[in-house]
Amino acid sequence: MTTYRTNYTYAATSTAFTPGATPQDIFTLTGSATNNVYVIKMGITTTQTNAGTNAFFIAKRSTPNTTGTHAEPAIVSYDSNNPAATAVASQYTANPGANGTLVGYLWGGWVNSPAVATAGIGSGVLEVDFMDMFGQPVCLLSASEVLGWNFKGAALPGGLSVVSYVVWYESSKT
Repeated sequence: MTTYRTNYTYAATSTAFTPGATPQDIFTLTGSATNNVYVIKMGITTTQTNAGTNAFFIAKRSTPNTTGTHAEPAIVSYDSNNPAATAVASQYTANPGANGTLVGYLWGGWVNSPAVATAGIGSGVLEVDFMDMFGQPVCLLSASEVLGWNFKGAALPGGLSVVSYVVWYESSKT
């Protein structure tokens, strides 16, 4: 007899926030002990006091971050009949007490950041769609694995404000 797994899709979006000084991970998704987590896409948009561009990266970690000042944005299910998500999203306004073990950077690029006074004029979301770009989602197969937007400890530009999101699906490990 064939066993079929059911996939449940979720999204989490940060509020507009300012990361801590010289930030590392600023917005993360931590995997689950009970489900496999497959990240489909991540997006980010920014503004700052003076227009510019900033290098952002998507880091994968094999152990979770510890402490740090963070909030957990609401997770929204794509179908109201889905069970509650088991992955955890976090936005950091201060660096984690200790970053988890870095596996590596899956993506890196420049994000345009218009001045606050002109935000919305030509600004947009930079989206990394793992399915379109790489042919498969990024897999987080335990509660120890983390995927997140990372600033690599660079100096924070004045007035930087970030909004980011992640879309993923979960399936039972059994």
